Amino acid sequence: MTPEELWREATRGSQSAWEKLYAMFGGRLYQFFLKNTSRPELAMDKTQEVFERLFRHREAFHTGSLKTWIFHIARNLLIDEWRRRPRQEVLADNPPEVADPSVRVEDWVVQKLDREQMIRLLDTCLPQLSEDDRVVIGLSYLGGLSFPELAKVMEIPLGTAKTRVRQARLRLDRLLMAGLGREGEKEVA
Repeated sequence: MTPEELWREATRGSQSAWEKLYAMFGGRLYQFFLKNTSRPELAMDKTQEVFERLFRHREAFHTGSLKTWIFHIARNLLIDEWRRRPRQEVLADNPPEVADPSVRVEDWVVQKLDREQMIRLLDTCLPQLSEDDRVVIGLSYLGGLSFPELAKVMEIPLGTAKTRVRQARLRLDRLLMAGLGREGEKEVA
């Protein structure tokens, strides 16, 4: 059953359909919020808030992609949360936007690290990115949004969405590479 079909059943009062929608999107929403806030309780609260808003505004969605609508709500909640708290400094040394095309960072990183190390390294690097970069990475990788879906959620042209994902990935890759260097230094010491 598609998310949109489940949605129609849910709006007609099917508790089972709501549960299936939660099973379908709850985990991805939680990861999206967790990686962007680093606070499990807040991530769970925001995930619940998305579903509360879906329920309260269930008449607002008629056509299109339910996933896009859900992550649009999630993005707006995250931005609201960031606006409520004081801004944090983002460490950056303004590296160039062009990566060395001869190095496939993600392949090398996956070969070098085991899963737990990768999760720790990502958890360390993600907060160093700008809020916009974290949202783009969260929506595309954790939320599983395609470029057209991302463009719609972010309310930007498709080409801009592709560019933002690429640039955010380059910045994340640089942080991961620097983190790998520190990990390697720890192993040698």
